[in-house]
Amino acid sequence: MFDEALQPILGTSISANNVSKNFFKEIHEQSRSIALIGMPGAGKSTIGKLLAKSLGWQFLDTDDKIRLQAGLCLQDILNQSGYLYLRELEEKLLSKMQIRRRTVVATGGSIVYSQKAMRHIRKSTIIIYMRVPVPILLNRIDNLDNRGIASQPDQTFEDMYTERNLLYQKYSDLCIDCGKSGVEKTVAEVSIQLCDYFRTDRSDDTR
Repeated sequence: MFDEALQPILGTSISANNVSKNFFKEIHEQSRSIALIGMPGAGKSTIGKLLAKSLGWQFLDTDDKIRLQAGLCLQDILNQSGYLYLRELEEKLLSKMQIRRRTVVATGGSIVYSQKAMRHIRKSTIIIYMRVPVPILLNRIDNLDNRGIASQPDQTFEDMYTERNLLYQKYSDLCIDCGKSGVEKTVAEVSIQLCDYFRTDRSDDTR
């Protein structure tokens, strides 16, 4: 699957095979894991699961962790305690979480409001912003009113995007435009950018 997804981007199977081999060599020499950030509907969980599977890594969804710990779905937490409480739960979870090596982490969309949590994540992960335009996000989300989005009650989705986009860019090591690509092609694009990032990072460390 990985090589097939790379071919539309690179044009030839030979190039795809070379990138695939180089990528796996580079990534298995890394000590850091991968954290995906982005808006609701960006595909963090879907892309994260497929990326983890292609790498043979573990996958962790922080929203699932919150639901498990609270014994409630995200929307019920919002209804009972408000959006600030949900953000507080996110911060407590992420700022204390020990992220194991070779793990792909899909974070909640509002985690970037917590400087404490983002500082902690950055210590052990490469942070990737999965950027998707608002119209595509809205087309993907069919349960906007009960999805469990930790935003101000009177805030529009567009305003939330504008506010969060600045934070996603602030904290990310890489930004992937993934609104128009299929899932497998997006995974391939993430992999290619990671490979380039690892090479640049290693080069900088040797200067």
